[in-house]
Amino acid sequence: MKPQKLVLMFFLVGSLSAAAEDSAQGKKLPAATGWCVTKVDTLEVTSKPAARKKILVALGRGALLGTYEVKQADRRSWTRVRAIDPAKLAPVLGWVDSSQVESFPLGRFPADGELLKLLGGPYLEDFTAAHTSVARYLVRRAGDDPLLVCFLGSPISATSRLQVFARTGDGLSVGPYLEVPFADMQSGIRYIQARDLMGDGNECLITHEAFFAGPRNQGVNLVVRSISAKGFATLWKAPIEIQNLGSFPPKIQVLAPPERNVGAPGTITKGDVEFRPRGRVREPVWKGKVEFYVVGRDESVQSVTVEKVCRWDGSRFAPLQ
Repeated sequence: MKPQKLVLMFFLVGSLSAAAEDSAQGKKLPAATGWCVTKVDTLEVTSKPAARKKILVALGRGALLGTYEVKQADRRSWTRVRAIDPAKLAPVLGWVDSSQVESFPLGRFPADGELLKLLGGPYLEDFTAAHTSVARYLVRRAGDDPLLVCFLGSPISATSRLQVFARTGDGLSVGPYLEVPFADMQSGIRYIQARDLMGDGNECLITHEAFFAGPRNQGVNLVVRSISAKGFATLWKAPIEIQNLGSFPPKIQVLAPPERNVGAPGTITKGDVEFRPRGRVREPVWKGKVEFYVVGRDESVQSVTVEKVCRWDGSRFAPLQ
């Protein structure tokens, strides 16, 4: 069977049209001129075409944005874009450094309305369509066209969705998807990035996803997934934030190795992940701190630092714990 070209799409809630948003600010949105994709790890969308201006949102590598105009300021070229912050589920109109993005013609990718028609069902209803926005990401494939990745949701739905479409000839067909529940009145996914971790030209999808495991037990997981015609496969998942203060042990016990303490009852964990090269592969390195608390005290009474390299075994990365 011939491999299919996939397109992933993500709908975000809280998205009145960009034109309505700009009209409320006394601005008129110019006609779209094309698309651009982020080619740096972090792209800052600023309020004006200049450095040292208010940062409206920071997007990960692979974010695909609609473009509107280009200006020169601070001896740089700046591109006006429409972006969507996955955490706030809202469109943002701002400026990015043109050298940090790659440009595409307007006809390179289908309009939002074309994607909504493919989904059918409630997405064809006027109310849903008017309150639905599309945040897109490109995921590169070796020797093939990149995948178009979008995160899906609407204000009248309790979940958002990662939806797969397969390209067949000149059209697209609907493929597999993942449902992502909302968390604390926000999207379940707070951040999205595309990155080549295998060194073979095939990028993975990296997301920050909120979770709730019980009273005062919540946090954010970093999840690494690969994408194929069959759907998504989780290669690694580890928390980067956990507050587990719903219960406390009779006494503090620091476990060995130190990563066993991550997320333990009576602790707050904060960490970060660095993708460190080893040969062709970039392996996740979890680095952070676990703080231990006791009932009735606001400050931690003890802490332990953690650093662990999660090795690639040929099919997935080793777990943190």
